[in-house]
Amino acid sequence: MPAEAQTSAAPSRQTIRGAWEFRQAHTPDWLPVTVPASVHTALLKNGRIEDPYYRDNEEKLQWIELEDWEFQCTFETDSALLQRKHIEMVFRGLDTYAHVYLNDSLIAESNNMFRTWQVDVKKYLKAGPNKLHVYFESPVKKVAADWAALGYELPGGIRTMTRKAQFHYGWDWGPRFAGCGILKLPELLAWDDFLLENVFITPQRLSEKEAVMVARFRYRSDVETPVTVVFRENKRKSLEDRKIYPGVHEDSVTYSIDNPRLWWCNGMGEPNLYDFSVEVKQRGVQTLDKVEVRTGIRTVELVTEPDSAGKTFYFKLNGKPVFCKGANYIPQDMFQDRVGPAHYKRLLDDVVSANMNMLRVWGGGIYEDDLFYQLCDARGILVWQDFMYACAMYPGSGSFFKNAAAEALGQLERLRQHPCIALWCGNNENNEAWHNWGWQMQFNEAQRAQIWRDYKTLFNDILPTYVGNFGGGVPYWESSPQYGRGNPKSMTEGDAHYWGVWHDEEPFEILDKKVPRFMSEYGFQSFPDWTTIQSFSLPEDRELDTKVMLTHQKHPRGNALIAEYLKRDFRVPKTFEDFAYVSQLVQAEGIRRGTEAHRRNKPYCMGTLYWQLNDVWPVASWSSIDYYGRWKALHYFTREDFKPVVALPFVEDDILKVYASSDLPADTVLTVRVRALTLEGKLLSEVIKPDVRVHPDSSRMVWQGYLKTVLDRHKPDDAVVEITFMEAGGQLLHRRLFYLVSPRKLSLPGTSLAVQVTQVNDGYQIALQSGKLAKNVYLSVNAEGAFSDNYFDLLPGERKTVLFKTDTILDSPQTAFQVKHLQQTYER
Repeated sequence: MPAEAQTSAAPSRQTIRGAWEFRQAHTPDWLPVTVPASVHTALLKNGRIEDPYYRDNEEKLQWIELEDWEFQCTFETDSALLQRKHIEMVFRGLDTYAHVYLNDSLIAESNNMFRTWQVDVKKYLKAGPNKLHVYFESPVKKVAADWAALGYELPGGIRTMTRKAQFHYGWDWGPRFAGCGILKLPELLAWDDFLLENVFITPQRLSEKEAVMVARFRYRSDVETPVTVVFRENKRKSLEDRKIYPGVHEDSVTYSIDNPRLWWCNGMGEPNLYDFSVEVKQRGVQTLDKVEVRTGIRTVELVTEPDSAGKTFYFKLNGKPVFCKGANYIPQDMFQDRVGPAHYKRLLDDVVSANMNMLRVWGGGIYEDDLFYQLCDARGILVWQDFMYACAMYPGSGSFFKNAAAEALGQLERLRQHPCIALWCGNNENNEAWHNWGWQMQFNEAQRAQIWRDYKTLFNDILPTYVGNFGGGVPYWESSPQYGRGNPKSMTEGDAHYWGVWHDEEPFEILDKKVPRFMSEYGFQSFPDWTTIQSFSLPEDRELDTKVMLTHQKHPRGNALIAEYLKRDFRVPKTFEDFAYVSQLVQAEGIRRGTEAHRRNKPYCMGTLYWQLNDVWPVASWSSIDYYGRWKALHYFTREDFKPVVALPFVEDDILKVYASSDLPADTVLTVRVRALTLEGKLLSEVIKPDVRVHPDSSRMVWQGYLKTVLDRHKPDDAVVEITFMEAGGQLLHRRLFYLVSPRKLSLPGTSLAVQVTQVNDGYQIALQSGKLAKNVYLSVNAEGAFSDNYFDLLPGERKTVLFKTDTILDSPQTAFQVKHLQQTYER
């Protein structure tokens, strides 16, 4: 945090904001660039390349990763700064192999984009203009000799040699752009006799009546002197006298809070945060340094205990079990310099809107920006944090381990203050892949033994040791998943990634049976919003198997799998635009099946995190929100499926069973209503069951009935069952429309919707009504904004109002909105 500057003794921090320029190494032309920048975005802004995301431009830009690149700027320093005893330059986000020169002197060399590099530069600085020059080596060429010297090819390829975001080298949802750049502005840190570092505030003892907080800190000092340490919260403070000594030391002070307000995740309570400060004063007056910290008071545990089925896997927050609802998060762009505060805020607001309480930060991406974790703190979103290792085996040299240890220490000390951090996980799928993906077959016995020893050194020794010593009490988990899906234990202990649906082409119905203790990955692809498809393509590109569409589909069987699953459960549309729309329905219905199975089996299963929340570019993928922030059908469905209290219908032996699951902290008393209608609106049956008590942290069946009775012997292809849960006061907690056959077999009636558009303060209100069932009603408009609901079913005679929130003024609002529903795709 910036130090207070009321005395000359206090440290100062300033960002280096000179006029930056860049060039391809050893070429004559320097071009202007605004840092933070990656080489791709710098080239794009200067008109030297076309949009990397447009059409098939990706393949035309692969030359960039094979070149070296240079960035430089001139910045001013004044004589007052130069009078300070210590002046250090701090670099974060150097991606990756950088040689840094200050006034033509080499001051730093980096080999890890996840580390902070701090260098004493006092002797190199001068009053007036200073030249900072950063030379980046090609991340591919840099490690080519070391890669060849291994004598074998590690699974994962050449990316494993470099501590750089692994997705930069391409993934099955992202392109390959393995460039370089300065992703954060460098800083100058100046101080004289004393500097506070690494302040970490955490509960030492915690009860309902009192939280004894301890502030641990490291300091650097040139002097031996008595000081007073002031530990402050709001207007209250504690003072402790200390003596500081020359060198680098650690110390701590304590402070008590009466009746502490605990930090809770979304849905369990308020994410209460406290503003603390630690200030070190000399002679009780002069501030040597001061650090401000915003954090929450909470305890977090991962409970893995033997039980009759295997072993539990669930989180406890403040002693209370948490059913985790959320998704896997990947970076928001291939080029991190383009991700700003508005992107983080919008995405985290969308997470909260969908009733999520956890995100898993996946191990092939990045340790996110501070703002991401601050927003998770403020919104009550737990973070499962992977270390940045994914789907590979990594080298075991001493230099690699030393680099990995320094990376872990830096990230642990940076992130441990955030109450949102719930878990540190060593890697994504490395263990499963080594044992189940056939990787071992390419190695001889000695090589296999060496690679596995190297794995255990990093993930069973180095990382858990650092988490235990510096993680602030947050648990460690070696690898996600614990077992692969071929191992029966994957369903009875640990966390699971279930990809029988998708990779193995198993039907969605298998998700009713394949229920693990905690599902940390499962998913299905769909195409993005049609407007997003238009953004990267020409009209002639918009067919399933064109080169452009395949460029924006990174799974080798992706489009074929979407088409296969679609024809199982839906009628195949005749146009590609309709195909993209229906693909979203396939995804949403399929993931709903898994989500409901997980919640129905609570507390055996205590978490459901689908793959994936977001995208790094416009693409057909597993995301529920596309690259431009447009919600797919899955995100709208998830908002309903993750509500605190949900109705979970399930057919077994020709009996319709309705389960209720609640994540609320106390019992809930419901009125359950089950009614069946024909698709044209005729009532077939209705049952009302009052005073149904649902307990927290469990799921139970609250009603059942024979299908013949429910349908009054009517055909199931012409029926819908509406299930509602109402509170005693009449408030609707959840409504679920349930069909007894797949959409392909439904006898959907032709119907036209009455649509009335009214301008309101926040945009436009759209009122819709249909005389017959309109399934998966989809609204669109040629304007930026967000619909409050979409892809919804409209019962016969039901009137529904949707808000389109926008700043755009539409010329003809009544005709601006396009409306379609599933049955209309049969007719085109």
